[in-house]
Amino acid sequence: MDKTLIAITIAGLLGFSWTGSALAGCGDKRSPGMDWTGCKKINKFMDDSNFTGSRFDRANLTLSKLDESDFTDASLVKTNMTRVSASNSRFINSDMTKAVGYRARFNHVVVEKSRLTKSEFSRASFEGAQVNDVDWSRSELGRVNFSNAELSNVDFEYTNLARARFVEATLDRVDFSGAYTYRTLFDGVDLTRTENLTQVQLDLSCGNAQTKLPEGLTAPDKWPCKE
Repeated sequence: MDKTLIAITIAGLLGFSWTGSALAGCGDKRSPGMDWTGCKKINKFMDDSNFTGSRFDRANLTLSKLDESDFTDASLVKTNMTRVSASNSRFINSDMTKAVGYRARFNHVVVEKSRLTKSEFSRASFEGAQVNDVDWSRSELGRVNFSNAELSNVDFEYTNLARARFVEATLDRVDFSGAYTYRTLFDGVDLTRTENLTQVQLDLSCGNAQTKLPEGLTAPDKWPCKE
């Protein structure tokens, strides 16, 4: 009898259950289409990896290095990416719903046609990133650094952007409906192509003389903000 079949038969007889982690193949080597669901990969060096079509749902990648890696069509639902370094990586058509990336580095990444709803990336850095066609609504992005990033067709509906930095960023069709913009920094940003930005949100935020405002909105007297 096949060894795998024997193991499954014994497990069934003993009343054991096969966990998602066991089925995921946590010991499998990095490769496209692999399944690391629920796996623990803490402080691993995995730069320049091809993770296309792979699954990381509920995996713990804390402190791991993932620079210059490809996450096209990857699923990272509820993935813990705390203090991960994934600069110059690609997230195309990826699902990062409810992912956590506190103080992670995503500098110069490409995030396109992806879902990041209800995610938490407080104090993370997306400096110089290209973010296109992304649903980033209802998320925690306090103090995130988007300086010099290019954002197009991004949904920040009801997202916490308190003290986030958009210095010299390009914002095109970025939706701020209901977003919390307390001391959000818009220095040198053209806001004329944003959507649903209100005067109340501007009054809470920070900018400077180089910040361009949508028609009908005015700069608060407190600009530029003082710490």
